[in-house]
Amino acid sequence: MKNIVKTIIFAALVTGFFSCEDDNDPVVAANGFELRKDATVTPPTVLTDATATDVFGKFEWDKANNGPATVSTYTLQVFDHNDTSLSNPVEYTGDGLEVTTTSRKASLTVAEFNNLINSLPTYKCSEMDIDIRIKSTLGTNPNPFIQYSNPINVKVTGYSLKLPVIALVKDGNTPSTEPRIAASTPASNSDYEGYMYLEAGNYKFYQPDACQDFASALVYGGSAGTLDSSASAASIAVATAGHYLVKVNLATNTYTLSRFTTFGIFGRATRSGLGFDNQVPFDYDATTKIWSYELDLLKGKKFKFKSNLWTGTIVVPTLPNPPYAPGTATTSVSILGKTATPFTLQENNLAGSGEITVPGADDGTREKYRIELDVSNPRKYTYKMTKI
Repeated sequence: MKNIVKTIIFAALVTGFFSCEDDNDPVVAANGFELRKDATVTPPTVLTDATATDVFGKFEWDKANNGPATVSTYTLQVFDHNDTSLSNPVEYTGDGLEVTTTSRKASLTVAEFNNLINSLPTYKCSEMDIDIRIKSTLGTNPNPFIQYSNPINVKVTGYSLKLPVIALVKDGNTPSTEPRIAASTPASNSDYEGYMYLEAGNYKFYQPDACQDFASALVYGGSAGTLDSSASAASIAVATAGHYLVKVNLATNTYTLSRFTTFGIFGRATRSGLGFDNQVPFDYDATTKIWSYELDLLKGKKFKFKSNLWTGTIVVPTLPNPPYAPGTATTSVSILGKTATPFTLQENNLAGSGEITVPGADDGTREKYRIELDVSNPRKYTYKMTKI
């Protein structure tokens, strides 16, 4: 009986001890904090590329009141005011966020804020109703304690970061389904280009708005390389069906349609003797829109891609692998070289730059590769090398 009483008393003491310990634990609570906009900076209502480096807005906020003394981390978020579920906020990750032990500030440029609203799934080219808030996070996953500041609302019209495009539309077809060409940058209007297959027939160029809506597209016809946007402009005649490199310059209202018969590679990776400037022609798959070929390449050597127009049938003589087509009956249309982004290409006619190096030591030996080239997406030309 004494042992039972002792056990009950001990259990009560232990329970009391841990209950006291629990009572001393700090309890966090979402007591809020305030975000304020710097009144000396008025955010512009219309954002433009010309003002990209200007300050859009400056903000500062209090320490998040989590109850006990704590240290939170902070991120700035923007979201569409009409996104009532707040399910698609975009977080700012730039250098303008400045948090110290004594202050919490953020300064965003026009370009930075424009990038944020362009990342929203509801982005549109017209005026948007945007809310800005600060997210306070205490602790780490899996159970961080999060609370948000009050939102600050701005009404703003951004500029699209999509590359400007133009559709080349065969008479009777709709622009949304036709092949397109694209400019090199969102601000460019003079260097649209793209590769496509065209049927014989009559065509016009359709320029959509900045959000690539063709509902009120500006339509260009023309002739002899000159564009005309008047209602009476004639359609552009394509006499021969085939592959074309299409270019447009809206600064000068000019265009070119350059037909080519094949893509392939050239360079010292193709052979150790003469002929490395001549193209090794690839096969084309009309379904996948991929140019491809399997060939032996010299390790450590370089190559580029080339599109060519033959005056007659391509005749590939029997030569050591890989076979190449002599250049006596062909005209080079374009040359593509690599960019800083892996496996992407751009037009590059400069000797000694943009070349692709075959993996391995430059020891005179060869390895077989399947090379695939995709130029069907304007300004997003890609290639793949698969060792066989």
